[in-house]
Amino acid sequence: MTPEQLEELSDMIASKVLDNLHFKLDQDPNFNVMPAEEFLHKDVDAFGNPKYSEKDTLARQLTELMLTKEKLIQEEKYELLQELQEIYDKIKADYDKL
Repeated sequence: MTPEQLEELSDMIASKVLDNLHFKLDQDPNFNVMPAEEFLHKDVDAFGNPKYSEKDTLARQLTELMLTKEKLIQEEKYELLQELQEIYDKIKADYDKL
C-alpha cells in the first residue's frame, strides 16, 4: 500500500471507531459527550499540542541552525560558528538515522 492509501485507511478506521464510541456513550444519560472529532484528532494530542514526528522536529532544528549559521558568518563570530557546526553535525547524524 502507498502512504496515501495507508493514511486513508487509518482515517476510515479512526472514523468508524469514533462513530461507535460516540453512539455507545450517547446511550448513557450520565454522559455529556463532546463530539469525538472535536476531542480526538490524529494531528493533535488531547491537550491541544500538535504532534510532530521526531524527523520533523530534527528538520526544523536543522533549518534554524542554518539560519543562525548565516547570521554568525555575517557577524564574523567564527568561534561560535565552530560550536554551532558541531551541534549541526550531531543533529544531522540523528536525522540521517531516521
